[in-house]
Amino acid sequence: MPHRFRRKASFLERSLILQAVVSGLSCSTLVAQAQAQEGGEPTVEEVLVTGSYLRGSPIDGPSPVQVIDRNAIEYQGAAQVWDIIKNLESNSGSISNQGSGENSQTEGIANINLRNLGENSTLTLINGKRQVAAATTTRSGGEMVDINTIPMVMLDRVEVLTDGGSAIYGSDAVAGAVNFIMRTDFEGFELYGDLQNIEAASGLYDSTANAIWGWSDENSGTHLVLAGERFERDPVPVKYASYFDDNSRFSDIVGGVPDGAEEVFNSPMFGANFNMAYYNPAVVARNVAEGGADLPIYTDPLCTSLSGANGNPFFVGHPADERGDNSGDCREEVYDWHYMSQGMERNSLALVFDQRINDKAQFYSFWQWSDTRIERTDNGAVSSRGPAVFLAAPGSHIGNPAWGGYAIGQTAELGFYAPAIGLARPGEIANAPNALANGGMNSPFWSTIRVNTPRSGGDSNITNTETLGVQAGIKGEALAFNDRRFTYDLSYSWSGTSFEQSYRTLQRDRAELAANGLGGPNCTPNGTPNFDFRHAPGPLGGLLPTFWNVSNGALGDALTQVFFPGFVFSTRESLSLALTSNNHGQGGCQFYNPFLTSITNPQLANSQELVDWMTPTVLRADKRNKLAVVDLVLTGELMPMSGGMAQVAAGAQYRMQSNSSRAPALNFPGLANAILGYDANGVPNDFHYVSNNFECAGCIFNYDHDRNVKAVFTELSLPFASNVESQFALRWEDYGGNIGSEVTPKIAASWRPVDELLLRGSFSQSFRAPNIGIVKEGLEASFNIFRDPLRNQAVRAGLLPPTNENALPNFTYTVGVPEPSLGNEHADTFNLGFIWTPAGGLLDGLSVNADFWRFELKDKVLPQPGISAIAGELEAFSRAAADPSNYILNSSLSANAAVAFEACDPNALEAQYGRDSAERLNCVVDPRSYVVPGVVRTFGSTIAELSTTVLSTINAGTIISDGVDLKLGYGWENDLGRFQLGLDYTHVRQYKLIDVPGLELGLLETGVFDAAGTSGDGNLVRSLPDNRGNVHLNWMRGPHSATAITRVVGSYRDLSYDSIYASGNDGVRARMSKKIDTYQSWDFQYSYAMDWANRKLPHSVFTVGVLDAFNAQLSYRESGSTLYDSSIVANYDASVFDGRGRRLYARVLMQF
Repeated sequence: MPHRFRRKASFLERSLILQAVVSGLSCSTLVAQAQAQEGGEPTVEEVLVTGSYLRGSPIDGPSPVQVIDRNAIEYQGAAQVWDIIKNLESNSGSISNQGSGENSQTEGIANINLRNLGENSTLTLINGKRQVAAATTTRSGGEMVDINTIPMVMLDRVEVLTDGGSAIYGSDAVAGAVNFIMRTDFEGFELYGDLQNIEAASGLYDSTANAIWGWSDENSGTHLVLAGERFERDPVPVKYASYFDDNSRFSDIVGGVPDGAEEVFNSPMFGANFNMAYYNPAVVARNVAEGGADLPIYTDPLCTSLSGANGNPFFVGHPADERGDNSGDCREEVYDWHYMSQGMERNSLALVFDQRINDKAQFYSFWQWSDTRIERTDNGAVSSRGPAVFLAAPGSHIGNPAWGGYAIGQTAELGFYAPAIGLARPGEIANAPNALANGGMNSPFWSTIRVNTPRSGGDSNITNTETLGVQAGIKGEALAFNDRRFTYDLSYSWSGTSFEQSYRTLQRDRAELAANGLGGPNCTPNGTPNFDFRHAPGPLGGLLPTFWNVSNGALGDALTQVFFPGFVFSTRESLSLALTSNNHGQGGCQFYNPFLTSITNPQLANSQELVDWMTPTVLRADKRNKLAVVDLVLTGELMPMSGGMAQVAAGAQYRMQSNSSRAPALNFPGLANAILGYDANGVPNDFHYVSNNFECAGCIFNYDHDRNVKAVFTELSLPFASNVESQFALRWEDYGGNIGSEVTPKIAASWRPVDELLLRGSFSQSFRAPNIGIVKEGLEASFNIFRDPLRNQAVRAGLLPPTNENALPNFTYTVGVPEPSLGNEHADTFNLGFIWTPAGGLLDGLSVNADFWRFELKDKVLPQPGISAIAGELEAFSRAAADPSNYILNSSLSANAAVAFEACDPNALEAQYGRDSAERLNCVVDPRSYVVPGVVRTFGSTIAELSTTVLSTINAGTIISDGVDLKLGYGWENDLGRFQLGLDYTHVRQYKLIDVPGLELGLLETGVFDAAGTSGDGNLVRSLPDNRGNVHLNWMRGPHSATAITRVVGSYRDLSYDSIYASGNDGVRARMSKKIDTYQSWDFQYSYAMDWANRKLPHSVFTVGVLDAFNAQLSYRESGSTLYDSSIVANYDASVFDGRGRRLYARVLMQF
């Protein structure tokens, strides 16, 4: 390096560099550069630092860059890259922990989320080059680079730019950029081994083994580095977690017995002869006592007499059932099959090859490969996402003598319409599980299909990901324009990743047939799939109704309704076959038995042959992402100025992105031509697509998307004075199409008014284009929980307005839609900071670094809030509620009602019984009068349960977030050794969401718009503690070194408290707290470096340590029932805390 790129280091700079090691502000390479040379003073080399293409002093830089060097990484006891990032105070809202509420496709993946602005808003670089995003997305459609694919053995340091970087790096660097710098200059040979385990889970480990070898030939200018790493993680059951206690509730439903009134069609009007052993009066009485409806609740009568595979008895209801809405579900403990850490294996290889071309040019390259296998061990059960219809056995209904022995319900018995195609109507079916003689309900019903219950484990779903990256280029320098130095760097980088997730699912057409005795690989139903049962007339030329056309076809239409494109209640074909066949349970045809008699009666058991036939293993996700980037960067000396030589950088970039996905055949083509309607003669004439994946309909797509981006940029460094550093940057980036182009500037400067003080400030504008998958496909199917006014019966009765004050929590599955009109996100970023390094006296060795930051983010791409998704329905409801003729009895919505959809007059009932009477409350707006596209409620629900909502993606108003980062360092040395004390602290002053469509009522409808110091809503913003920090002390003496770190997360408000408390039962309320308490953990590490007497042995470093040494208590957080999503099982905030408790580790490093 020419001498003009070096300058003398002052005393304060030497002091600052020393303290940088303590606080993670700099890296070991900078320390090495500052070491004294014999006979001379230390020098500071001007180097490239993340956030600029121009070389400069890392301690005078105008932008805040935090650097975590390899020593700091080792002090933390990190086993993989996520262990480093999770300890960054500026990182908040990542989704890497098990139970953080994300989908299963993110398990094992780790990401960076600076300032909680979203996983999309942080640009991840490797050696300054862009890296492909993982081929999966979060529930909100977010993309992120999987940092766990980066091999620890190759990692030299991490540089974190926290003031926005679009002017330098382009789109995505809204919150900043994180640059992982590899050990490309390594020479020698190292072997490393690490073993870590959760103390409570003896014998279960995280283990790492790696090796790195580097060689160079000064004569030929060749440099080669080879590295390999193997990481293994044993699956750790949740019972070993630090948060597992008596409040932990890991249970799931056994069998498929429906528990609600709307699910069982046992109305006397139908001639029902219902098996009353399923009626649960105790739960009904409890619901009434808690202010709930006096509606039937059903429980399998064998429930409390049986036990699961783990020996624990079955029990009724969930401990978190809502007040007045207690269920009759039969449940079993499943904590034996819930895991806080999934099993994982990862192999990584890396190669560095550099070759000097001549004295002025060099070829460089970096190659990376990683293969990860995650074994998502579960309990073995497989469930459908939606309901299946179970018809009654022949003879289940009692005929009306006045109707010649006919009963309406008979038309919902197996084989009733067999004579319509020339077959005999079946008589008694001896092995029909739903028959009264076999202990069945003896009525038609609908319910979720669950196979392999009770659970016995043994089902391992596999996720395989593979990542490959190549960086190659030529860089060099030349003298021109009066011997001014210019450099060039022309490079090509390519990275690709694949994501394959296999799992067992239910095949819809097979499961629907099995529900009605036509299942199994050797069954051929002898009926027809084309019979129009909905319009088939009843007796007496249609004067008497059928089950399918009673009440204007309410049941026939509802049980075949389309929830959203591709997902229906039940296919018409399966019901037609069930109604027209007469070989149910015969000749190779088998019944799926949803009752617990499948356990107690071998003749009614579900055969493994049937289960395997119903539940194929498929690739739920098969995705590929690719990214190719061509970069050209030119830098040079521009002109002399009063403070030194001005520098300029200019360049261009061309990015080629390709994302593809292949859905399993169950999804596409699925059932491509399912019947949707019939002509006047009962012949099918209307068809539609139905997914044949009964668990996952809209959660995977077929697509091949490409996006090409071109950009040019320039950067200036103008030293206006000897103590002033400045940066001016401008970048133009063009996406084409609807996104178009953007210009982003950055201005930054630092000033040293006195030797001990550096002042710095920056302003930049950043942007991010919406993800291509959201634009062209929409959000994948997921779920949402929000406060829904229509869940309140008083609102549905027109007694209260449909406002947030009267809302109750409601759950819904969600599906997305393409959003081609989405615009870009834009951010204005401000940063003001200082570094103070006093010299002399007691303060000698002290450094104080503070940065005050502010982000003003506009048009953030976010999922539509749940309440906004039903806004059209609420408007339709208000219109319908104004018309008294639109009211019906709420009790008539129940499947066992004597008269379905029975009309009522709200004014007359109020006049007769009073406004506050139960009779008036039972008179509600007919749900058929406010049906709107995009919102589907469960048919016949007396509590307005949501089934599906269409969730759009929107450009959501403005987010303003600001706060301060504070870093203190103090180092001293005495006879006891060298000590380094440091503090890192981040305070988030505000995180306000302003003018977000659908958020008029605040996060979770609490009226809170400032997410700082709250748990957020888990959708628009994740938990954001407003105070986080750590204090660390390092000690070194000879071969000995030790580190102690205490980490603190300040208390913050749980925004879900009000909603859960309002509907929670007494047990839930007793456990709840309005805030998450302050958390403090301690980590300790000791190392001994040994040089053996035998020089043939390598220099060795032996390390032992403990993380969370005192098993810090995690604040309890009520997460509600786990009925709908088994990933939300932790009774703590998994998006903030690590629930693994005390971990012990030992490692050895051998350097040859």
